[in-house]
Amino acid sequence: MANSVLYIAIDFGTSYSGYAISFKTKQPQESIQIPNWGVNFGYNTFKTPTCILFDEHETFQKFGYDAMMTYTRSTPKSQARKSFLFEHFKMELYDKEIHRDLMITAKNGGQMKALTVFSESLRYLKDHALEKIKENTTGKTFIASDVTWVLTVPAIWNAAAKQFMREAAIEAGLVIESEPERLVFALEPEAASIYCKQLPSEGYISEEACRDTLEQKPGTQYMVVDCGGGTIDITVHEVVEDGKLKELNAASGNDMGGQTVDRKFISFLKEIFSEKIYNKFEQDFPAEALKLKYDIALAKSCDQLVLIQCPVTLQDLAKKEKAIESYFEGVEGAEWDEGSIIIKEDKLQSFFDESLKTTAEKLEKIMSNPELNIEYMLLVGGFAECKILKKFLKERFDKCKIVCPVEPQVVIIKGAIRYAKQPKVVKSRMSALTYGIRIDAPFDKVLHKGKTSYVNSEGQTYCDVCFETFVRKGESVNCDEVRQFFFNPSDTNQTFATFQFFSTNEKQVQFIDEPGVESVGVFQVGMPKTDGGLSREIKLEIKFGSTEMKATATDVDSGETTSVKLDFINS
Repeated sequence: MANSVLYIAIDFGTSYSGYAISFKTKQPQESIQIPNWGVNFGYNTFKTPTCILFDEHETFQKFGYDAMMTYTRSTPKSQARKSFLFEHFKMELYDKEIHRDLMITAKNGGQMKALTVFSESLRYLKDHALEKIKENTTGKTFIASDVTWVLTVPAIWNAAAKQFMREAAIEAGLVIESEPERLVFALEPEAASIYCKQLPSEGYISEEACRDTLEQKPGTQYMVVDCGGGTIDITVHEVVEDGKLKELNAASGNDMGGQTVDRKFISFLKEIFSEKIYNKFEQDFPAEALKLKYDIALAKSCDQLVLIQCPVTLQDLAKKEKAIESYFEGVEGAEWDEGSIIIKEDKLQSFFDESLKTTAEKLEKIMSNPELNIEYMLLVGGFAECKILKKFLKERFDKCKIVCPVEPQVVIIKGAIRYAKQPKVVKSRMSALTYGIRIDAPFDKVLHKGKTSYVNSEGQTYCDVCFETFVRKGESVNCDEVRQFFFNPSDTNQTFATFQFFSTNEKQVQFIDEPGVESVGVFQVGMPKTDGGLSREIKLEIKFGSTEMKATATDVDSGETTSVKLDFINS
């Protein structure tokens, strides 16, 4: 990892994004600065909406509150419809096939390359952070190459999503390809865990006189539930010697974050006013529709009745059909009150039901593991501020001590800084999948019956769909552990070897053509010296415990070692 005096962590969230700055210091008291956003617009938040605006020519215009306000205040309205506004686009990388030409859809229905949208977002946050530092330091100007950059990512993201973010960061100018160590990925629940395990009691929310803190003694087990806008990310940690963390359960989760509640809210409004009227409102008045969505996102933190100001444009559209009050006749859970929509407590609760149900099922499955003895549940992320969510989990999982930091939306970004400075605090991780490669094995008529084969230049027959397991799903791997594997060529005249990586949810697999086995990466290694024939060896060394899989390959005959770039993205 790069040795820097300056660390900048970017928490690139589904709903909101921000960054933290920290200088390397010998002082025992660490200083982590997080700027406030939206002050010019009457806000004062640790993050800004993950919202980016491009003009009709796909040129970057604004990000965050600036993008949202520029879009909502566009005059004439036709200008807003021409602009490309993207929000919540981080979810485009969750559980989907990713390729470099991936296109994503803007509010106006137009499409742009996802890599451009992500890289311009990161470029803005990078430039904003460097400018903020410049405003507050004298005598030195910092540039991107002076910084160790940290990007937070969900633990449940696959390798392709992480690689996509790395390529976006390179395009944004955070790092260059020749210095990959200057960009560190911090898994979001790990970052939260690292920060929260050092918090004093006053750092946690409590309705009682005493507050629970996370125990730091060896053997303590706790679950981290990262409740974000897009995903719910779950890991289980155990404190081991020297306060380090050992992952006990492979990261899991779902896409039932806070946006699920927002969508239910919008669906209810469509039921009230009709889908036809609401869709026309979104189409004709995109700025007002966007503002209403942000009002709804803020309202879900309540646990009693909610009052939402109904946009005048939506009222006008509805009045063309009938009187506003008549839309609410016979509607359970909502009332009209002089320009506002009142959502009652039971109806608000119903918007959470799907998210709470699926998340509870995930949590119960983990906690039913007899090998685990989870004492604490740590709630972090912006969605964790919702009172309905916290109340539900406390009632459903009353055998755990459920703790939530005072500022659950910033603990991840603060923890990311600490992880970058002390990466060895995480001792081991669980492999979420079984990983291996395709190998050519001498053909066995019984074992390889029905499988494809070929004959090499020596007249020997090989099966070419065999799976060589490197690490199994659920296997614990030390973060600094390097595993070695040796391979021989299948042809005497072979001058390079192709290694094709595969993954699967199954623990036991023999062939790459089995159901659920997916190609996740490929690379080639040169074998220029052919004198050794079939006895030549390639040594492959892989770190499976890192936040990104890293590999080096050595042609043993020539002694040449090269870093292998694992390409997990479909071109």
